[in-house]
Amino acid sequence: MNMAPKVRPLWQRAPIVGALSALRAYQAMRLPTRILPRDIKAIVRNWDPRMFHQLIRSGVTSAYIDQPCEFRQPAVVAPKAEVAPEYRLTQEQLESFYTRGFIGPIDVFTPEQMRDFKKDLLAIEGEKSQTYGFVTPRDRHFEMPRLWYYMKSPAVTDRIAQLLGPDLNCWRSQIFYKGPGSPAIQWHQASTFMVEDYQDPALFPADRNELFQITAWIAVDDSTHENGALKFASGTHSRIRTINFGGKEGFYNAAFELDFREEDQEIVEIPCRAGQMILFTERCIHGSAANKTDKHRIAFNLRAVPTNVAVYPGKKYYRSVYNGGKYHLDKWGVALLRGEDRHQLSRTIPAEMLERGYDAMPTRLAA
Repeated sequence: MNMAPKVRPLWQRAPIVGALSALRAYQAMRLPTRILPRDIKAIVRNWDPRMFHQLIRSGVTSAYIDQPCEFRQPAVVAPKAEVAPEYRLTQEQLESFYTRGFIGPIDVFTPEQMRDFKKDLLAIEGEKSQTYGFVTPRDRHFEMPRLWYYMKSPAVTDRIAQLLGPDLNCWRSQIFYKGPGSPAIQWHQASTFMVEDYQDPALFPADRNELFQITAWIAVDDSTHENGALKFASGTHSRIRTINFGGKEGFYNAAFELDFREEDQEIVEIPCRAGQMILFTERCIHGSAANKTDKHRIAFNLRAVPTNVAVYPGKKYYRSVYNGGKYHLDKWGVALLRGEDRHQLSRTIPAEMLERGYDAMPTRLAA
């Protein structure tokens, strides 16, 4: 996706509208896609009709930020997995998650554990990823057994399991270095992460309207109002919004504005001490303020899906303009966080390799 979309002059937009209309007609008639160029084929296969209609109707000035979906509230709010008593979410927490889109902070690690772990995270800041070959904060658990150890802790995974079910894969992790004076991260949301290249989604759930992904965000430093604690727009996980082209920069230099007004929502900022966790659905609109201090604010997250959700099936690489460019997936794989993977829908990195680090990884994973 072009992360700096701008409103083009009418003479440029008119032929684009015509081309989009033709592709939508091609899709509606269910004509064969195998004859199409790769990028066009991906659009015809993966775009929801509403994505075409939004661009056409707006004259290419507005688009969906991700594949459209509307969150379906469960008929009964109850935990989806049995867990140890010390990790059980209360009924109030479960109901709050479904109605607001997030819960936290939750104690998972001690400040002392995080204070020591921070040294490891700082040591790799600016270092090339051994998985992808360039500097990126993404998926460092492939080469950091200690990060993987914290990610698969029952204090984390048992709480996620109560929302997603007993069998969980991690498809992605990220380290967040919010340096001194770092700018705000503007309001954003995601669902299947099609926003990253606007052609292919990362995730393929059976039903996009169901809850199929949860992010666990864990503070390594104290996260405060002054250094940019996470903020959420309560209840905005109800649907995927559209974006208007052009606008304020902030989300990794993305120049667009979400169709969303702060004054219309309850905004909740969640300060965390080091070692505390926030669980949320990426569909809930979230962001963070600028770091106004002279110190880092460091955190990490993991994104968990049930094992019946396919991730990057059959893909050799994916594009993420705002997060490093093209990621080749020959050394990437999902990692089993909890339970069993009876479905085997995605490339998988065996747990013993994650426990030993990058040197134990094969040169290439089988698709």
